[in-house]
Amino acid sequence: MNLQEMILARAEKFKEMKALNDANPKMDATIEAKYNALSDEVKALTRNIDLTTTENGLRNQVDEPIIAGVNAIATMEYRNGFDKYIAGQEFADFKASMTEGVAEDGGYTVPQTYQNTVLEKLNTLSRTRSISNVISTTSTRNVPVEGDAPTFEWIDETGTYGETKSTFGNKQINAYKLGGIIKVSDELLNDTAISFEAYMANQIAKGVDKAEAPAFCNGDGNKKPIGYATGLVATTETTTASASAITASEVESIYYALGEAYRARATWRMNTRTLKKIRGLNDGAGTYFYKEEIKSSMTIEGKPVVIDENLPDMATGAKFLVFGDFNYYQIADRGAMEIRRLNEKYSDTGMVGFRVTVRVDAKRMLDEAFVVAKNA
Repeated sequence: MNLQEMILARAEKFKEMKALNDANPKMDATIEAKYNALSDEVKALTRNIDLTTTENGLRNQVDEPIIAGVNAIATMEYRNGFDKYIAGQEFADFKASMTEGVAEDGGYTVPQTYQNTVLEKLNTLSRTRSISNVISTTSTRNVPVEGDAPTFEWIDETGTYGETKSTFGNKQINAYKLGGIIKVSDELLNDTAISFEAYMANQIAKGVDKAEAPAFCNGDGNKKPIGYATGLVATTETTTASASAITASEVESIYYALGEAYRARATWRMNTRTLKKIRGLNDGAGTYFYKEEIKSSMTIEGKPVVIDENLPDMATGAKFLVFGDFNYYQIADRGAMEIRRLNEKYSDTGMVGFRVTVRVDAKRMLDEAFVVAKNA
């Protein structure tokens, strides 16, 4: 049982204890035994939660903390307070339990368990996140990137050793602010048949992905991440002869244009129209080069295809396809997500607003791990 499951289990056991106590002011031996059994379970779960939290805290002293204030905002007391805040109960009723999560001007840090729910949904929804190197960080991160390998030489038995050195470049991961306001009707908030927490998690994930997807593909770094395709330069090997088509031999040329070290984990990125054209490539006598491979395993030359509709169609000068090892495309989620409930702003229309803020950056860590195909 993980930390979140233990916290939820403890809350359920405590709820049962309270209900038993409220319904039985004077307990007989049977009820008292049941109450004591529940109490023992709550105590056992509390011990395990404390041990797990401590273990996580010690681990985070070695590895950079994933989310600032994890131990403070992962408590059931804080989570319950946050859920009540989202659901619309009066803030004053549980303000004390949420003190740890209060940001300036009334912003509220999302509990770790809820943020993980959103990020898990987002990582499932986002095609680029699903294949890239995704981390969470609390600060600007400098990533050392290896440069040229040292140069060794063959030396005479009594010869002089040549001097060489290893070199490193540096890539900096920052944080760009992304967010918006989700408006929800009073009727939806009051509909007990709907899991509002799950609804909000889905809405946030969809909103973030809608903004992230084009930025992760071709973002220019201006108030947004740098896309995996941005700045890649096509070579003679990766430029097609046609302004609007590609041949099977050109697909093979693009495949081998990527260094052998990166082909093992490489992924093809293209839009649906490009994939359809490649699937239709044949020898003119009815033999298709990739049709069955794409149909059965969604691969080309044995490497997976992950669609990105943000890449352009084939056209004159278009960089329409990227092939590369996306372990070298770094996505970094900075700090904790924030949600602010706006009670009055839309009250005249029977709506409540939820202002969501996340911070993220992304960029290629190693250009040589990617190649781009371009039409003539």
